[in-house]
Amino acid sequence: MDFIVTSDQMKTAEQNAVRRGVPLRTLAENAANACFANISALVGSVREKTFTILCGKGNNGGDGLLIAELLKEAGAEVLCVFLTGLPASDPARGIFARRSPNLPTVLFAEREESVKTALVNSHIVLDCVFGTGFKGELDLKTAELFRYVNENCKALKISIDLPSGIDSDSGARAACAFIPNVTYVLGAYKKSMFSHPAGDFCGELVLLDIGLTVSDFNMNNARLIDSSIMFCRPKRLKNSHKGSYGKLLNIAGSERYIGAAQLSTKAAVRAGAGLVTLASPGQVVFSIASAVPEAVFLPLEVDKSGFINDSALKAIPSELQKATAVSIGCGLGVTAETRKITEYVIKNARCPVILDADGINCISGNINILKDNSQLVCTPHPAEFSRMTGTPVNEIQTNRIDSAKLFAKESGAIIVLKGVHTVIASPDGRTAVNKTGNAGLAKAGTGDVLTGIIASLAAQGMKLFEAACLGVFLHGLAADKLAETRSLSGMTASDIVEIIGSI
Repeated sequence: MDFIVTSDQMKTAEQNAVRRGVPLRTLAENAANACFANISALVGSVREKTFTILCGKGNNGGDGLLIAELLKEAGAEVLCVFLTGLPASDPARGIFARRSPNLPTVLFAEREESVKTALVNSHIVLDCVFGTGFKGELDLKTAELFRYVNENCKALKISIDLPSGIDSDSGARAACAFIPNVTYVLGAYKKSMFSHPAGDFCGELVLLDIGLTVSDFNMNNARLIDSSIMFCRPKRLKNSHKGSYGKLLNIAGSERYIGAAQLSTKAAVRAGAGLVTLASPGQVVFSIASAVPEAVFLPLEVDKSGFINDSALKAIPSELQKATAVSIGCGLGVTAETRKITEYVIKNARCPVILDADGINCISGNINILKDNSQLVCTPHPAEFSRMTGTPVNEIQTNRIDSAKLFAKESGAIIVLKGVHTVIASPDGRTAVNKTGNAGLAKAGTGDVLTGIIASLAAQGMKLFEAACLGVFLHGLAADKLAETRSLSGMTASDIVEIIGSI
């Protein structure tokens, strides 16, 4: 997994590198070499291509000068434009003193029209203005130029480390911030790249190695889930039987939401649980039994609206005692009876509980109950998380990582905050962000599928945090695989279920 850091955490990592003998100058040169290599690979030979490099006064501008020198040496035509004045930070001043005699440089304030002409005629525009140092709003001249570039330049646009105009630590984005096609991220991902609205304006993210090592970072920094999580998946032993792979009790469904019960149950079966029992209204069981013949069914009585009634409290306890994991909430409905049943399960389960959808809605007015179970995973989407926390959705989305991390610590539950770049946060401070998935998942039922997958992995004995991370990763990976053969709009939750086995 790769690290996701705040600006202060990035500075600490760089300082740690310096302490182990790697000068900041070396890190900057490593960054420039990595950017040059990736630019060359992206566009082919840079010879005779025209680059306009927008530079700021700080270290990001210094990176731009180093990249410019490498490009010029390789035969590119380069123009360095200083937007807000000549370099001011010590590293940038030193680079400017050594490199500027060999590079064409201009001040934007003195050559506005000629700079705009150069930008329109460039093959590639590099944004090296602010990087991680930006806060607040852009000055009028810079905002005007960025608007001009965004709207008029057909060139390939590349930001170095972070698009200028984005706050590194939050999802805040200034009006008219630079909009790149690609962002070359130096050393570690920046937290704002996984929050809204900033995350939608970074283009493709490409992480570059600048010479930092794992030891330079705090292990409690958030990390991006990658394919290494697959090594955590439950192994199938030659000498085993269905009991070797857990018993999942899935309490789901109502006469109004039959599909939720079917999707979550079938996903759990596909994800490998040895035995899956669906506790659901009798009508639901009758409707879906032939579609999931591998499952065991516990028919429950319903109220006049088709939701399970509190007689379930007589039928569920014996199944709860046998279960190695429980999932509750998919299509359950929110009534006085389903609230009572949900609270009973949380308080009495002696195995992991995965709480989703209406299970979350059932306890939103009684959040303290989460502290009654130390093996709990909640999988809210932003609106459900808002109901849980009382925090407006826009505030959650602006700072998704910290929002999930704080509530996980306060509640004692693992939080899976769904959405683009799903965040998984543990009460012990571990935090992960998922990179798989696409807009094809923006369909009813996909959350039910995710619940089934995570619950299945937990039932098989995986540690809960790893089960949540792997479940989210597989769920998104299935969508990415499906996108190779069908449109995102045509993708369904059932498609995800069917492909999970091959993933």
